[in-house]
Amino acid sequence: MNRALGKKGEELAMAAARAEGYTVRESNYRCPFGEIDLVLQKGSTVVFAEVKTRKDDSFGEPWEAVTEIKQERIRRVAAWYVQQHNLHLTYRFDVFAVYSWGGNWKYRWYKDAF
Repeated sequence: MNRALGKKGEELAMAAARAEGYTVRESNYRCPFGEIDLVLQKGSTVVFAEVKTRKDDSFGEPWEAVTEIKQERIRRVAAWYVQQHNLHLTYRFDVFAVYSWGGNWKYRWYKDAF
């Protein structure tokens, strides 16, 4: 996947989150343990979200790329983020599966995905 496609997918995910009342705390947050695409917040819930974008299904569904290994890496980054920001809030892990098939963009938001 090229960077432009991934960036467009992240922009769509941020717009969808904002439309549902979420605030974007961070995008492309990096720490010594890795990276998280989006950190969102709504009320007392912080959401660590992975965005996977595909232009076709030759490599499977976008959400299938969030393997157990990737999930564990995201959990470590999230733990670092919570500690560094001294957060005492509820948090969860979501996946945005973004599709760009034939120039049509759509997404599925898997809340509490893992």
